[in-house]
Amino acid sequence: MTPLPRLYNKKLKFWLPLFLVVVCGLFQLHAVLLTPVNQQRLDLEALHLQRDSGFNPKLSTYSLYTFINKVHDGAKLHLHWDDLVDLSPGSSMVAQFRQIDDESRCSAEVEAFGSVNSYWLESYETKVLRSMANLFCLKDVPDRVFVRSPTGYLSVPVEGRRRYGSLLNTSFSNNDFMNEYNSLDANVNHYDFYPLNTLNKSVDIDVNQFYFDPEYEMIKLTQSQNKHQLSPEDSKYLGFLKYANSIVDDSDRYFKYPWIYSDVVQGNSHHLAHPFFKRFISIRERQSIIQHMIRAWFEFAEAIDVPSWVNYGSLLGWAYNGVNMPWDTDVDIQLSIRHLDYLSRHYNNSLVLENPQWGNAKYLLDISPTYVRQGNGRNFIDGRFIDINSGLYIDISALSHTNFNPPSTLAGDDNDILVHCKHFNWHSLSEILPLRHTYFEGSSVYIPSNISSILDRKYGKESFTTKLNFMDYNYQDDINLWVPDSVCAKSPEINRFQSSSRTSLTLPGACDSRMLQDEYNINYQFGHRHLLLNADIDHPVDYNIKDLGDLPITRKDTWSYYHDLHNGLVHNENWFHEYND
Repeated sequence: MTPLPRLYNKKLKFWLPLFLVVVCGLFQLHAVLLTPVNQQRLDLEALHLQRDSGFNPKLSTYSLYTFINKVHDGAKLHLHWDDLVDLSPGSSMVAQFRQIDDESRCSAEVEAFGSVNSYWLESYETKVLRSMANLFCLKDVPDRVFVRSPTGYLSVPVEGRRRYGSLLNTSFSNNDFMNEYNSLDANVNHYDFYPLNTLNKSVDIDVNQFYFDPEYEMIKLTQSQNKHQLSPEDSKYLGFLKYANSIVDDSDRYFKYPWIYSDVVQGNSHHLAHPFFKRFISIRERQSIIQHMIRAWFEFAEAIDVPSWVNYGSLLGWAYNGVNMPWDTDVDIQLSIRHLDYLSRHYNNSLVLENPQWGNAKYLLDISPTYVRQGNGRNFIDGRFIDINSGLYIDISALSHTNFNPPSTLAGDDNDILVHCKHFNWHSLSEILPLRHTYFEGSSVYIPSNISSILDRKYGKESFTTKLNFMDYNYQDDINLWVPDSVCAKSPEINRFQSSSRTSLTLPGACDSRMLQDEYNINYQFGHRHLLLNADIDHPVDYNIKDLGDLPITRKDTWSYYHDLHNGLVHNENWFHEYND
């Protein structure tokens, strides 16, 4: 055999290893960018974090309850994010600054580290540390806390930033906790109180609520100021309008999420609000957080008399079976621009506590100052209702009538008013109003009056009539559920149900999936009621809201889920659990 030329051997020695390195690198890059995150691994990481941190959200809640019940004079609170959120993933940076009964401020170096724009492309570990440093060192504490009592919300003002201190050293039992909760209503005369209200069957909104011009509002306030001194509230509002109107055309995105170079394709962090990001959230944990969040939002919004409604992807999920679609990472909520302005003026930067009989969540209402008008297009989301322990949120968008030209496909009659959000999703008010009551994830919510016209225009008619395969899921009519194709691509041809009442699945009927059995238990009541009331999605069956009532929350609170697993209080990994008031 003739030996290869020396020159060729040299080239081969150089290019072959390089080729192998490039191929291996491409395979590794493909694996990092395109391989979905293992869901069991995410749950295991959450379990380990809770075990190692020892953080208990009930501790700060109990401290709030005891503060309210013992003070009795409407005194203001002090808060610190380190008492409200598990910041243990950032302990390596912030532990040295933790002081009891102190503001717990940081060094200039750590503050600079936490202030870096979250859109910088960095590693997962760096993003976690930056988020925790930002939250501990820099982020303003809420202006007030809406503490859920048995009959409503107590609005407790916040004076400033400081640790709870000795309050957090108090040990308590579950009975102690509930006794403090049940005593809250004795303080309704000491704080602003918002009683719980049942949602109405139908809600009409004055068309003027969809008109808002910040420059006109400033002119009115300035004219009033020239005639007489403005109230402190109006003077503050005028200053805000001047500021917001001046920045809206040049503002960067107000709401940010962490950009992670290993996650740019999968986007597991793209629906987690900065700076509350500490880990990726599994699909089933996310579904639990969203179910709890929906009930908390509509209960709170009704208590403060701000009508809002479900739309877009969340409305599409409702049209199928009355629940959010399993791959949907948030909830889409709309309201009128005037109601958003009212929400911003009076309730922005509020912390809302969940009913402790449902769970342990705390939600931050955060509204961007750019809501005042369209602006540069970077801020098409006006507000968020954020679960502070996970970073998941409800998106809040205002509809307003403007001078922008609507699409020709939405040409209504001369009397119809056309409105849009900042993402230029257009609606006629006749298809939105009057709002109607329905049940979404078992909770009372409002939705637009004409569902089919909205979904047809947004997603196509087949989206809610014949489309049964999407996002690697298939919709199985016999169980009213979206099922992952990896579990089974179609309904098995066997008797799926354990009894004629169809309240539970056999294991073979669940495609041999314990997870699907659990999901069916979680969603059965929701799907059953949805079919009974909404065979025609635009013309529901008549029903009495008070007679039916909300269905129980059926997904275990996330902290309780991992707490029970860690402490051996359960012998399965099911999320199904019925919470009743």
